[in-house]
Amino acid sequence: MAIETSDFPQADRLQQVGEVAIAVSKGNHTDDDIENYIGLESSGRQGRYYRLAAEILGLVTNEANNAELTPIGKEYSTLSSDSSRIDFLGRCLIETKVFNEALRYIHKYNPDDKRLKLWFRTLYPGAISTADRRFSTFISYINEANLVGKSKGIRQLEKYSGGILKIKEDIKQLKGKDKTGETPPSYKADNISYNINAQKMERANKIHWELIAAKSKYLHDLGFQPYENEHIDLYVKDEEIILYEMKSLNQDSTNFISQTRKAISQLYEYRYIFNLPEANLCIVTNSTVPNKNYWYLKYLTKDRCIAYEWTDDFLSFNTDEASKYMLGSFYAT
Repeated sequence: MAIETSDFPQADRLQQVGEVAIAVSKGNHTDDDIENYIGLESSGRQGRYYRLAAEILGLVTNEANNAELTPIGKEYSTLSSDSSRIDFLGRCLIETKVFNEALRYIHKYNPDDKRLKLWFRTLYPGAISTADRRFSTFISYINEANLVGKSKGIRQLEKYSGGILKIKEDIKQLKGKDKTGETPPSYKADNISYNINAQKMERANKIHWELIAAKSKYLHDLGFQPYENEHIDLYVKDEEIILYEMKSLNQDSTNFISQTRKAISQLYEYRYIFNLPEANLCIVTNSTVPNKNYWYLKYLTKDRCIAYEWTDDFLSFNTDEASKYMLGSFYAT
């Protein structure tokens, strides 16, 4: 997807961009009202800049100067501590086109600021003078979010490297070959029951997001390019195709059955909608199967042919022998 000038935020302070979501949650919907809430004075001009930045981060939508919270914005507005809010905003930045592209560059080349600025000018589709102002905002944001460190003048990614290793594709790019003569259904609300707002809300969940990031890095380290689209958490399309669905379990895993059932339904739906009957399926969680539910693992692998993986540290992944066999080269033995 082409990057446009409107993809670059103009608001200077990342924390105040987050406050836009708080402002909207408290009934402030116009640019003037938002500006007043976040403590600025410019007859609505700065309010507009900050609202636009909040749109870029996916926190709000806007129509006719009336901002509304997105599912992600609603999730953000429930956070109470500064640390959890800035961490959340950092994850939002990684999901934007501009910051994802720039952070991928930093991760690959570890540039100094001069080299990074020169590259950033090539990324910005406009005047150099404007590119330099947007670069200043970019540096401010990554510093506030603690995404990038600096050692001896060299920039390097500090955290969430897995979040920038996956590539986001348009849903049309995953369509499989039709072997039945039928036309695969479109991915629209009237064709399927899946609720995209629920998916966006789930992806806002910290554990869920970290599962995607950790698995992306894991697959990348194995030599695979991980992808995502608007609906599928993660997939790899190499000689074989594997679809992943991430599910966060609570501390005592009492939601294991309910979360796993949702994952099964979603994986089958994805495989059908995208016409990929030969795709491998895998559920990934942050906890092993509870002892009382261990029979469910056999149900997944023996009856449903769905692999199950879990991580204890968001670095390495564990699985059972049956799942390991199904995962093949997608799992490091």
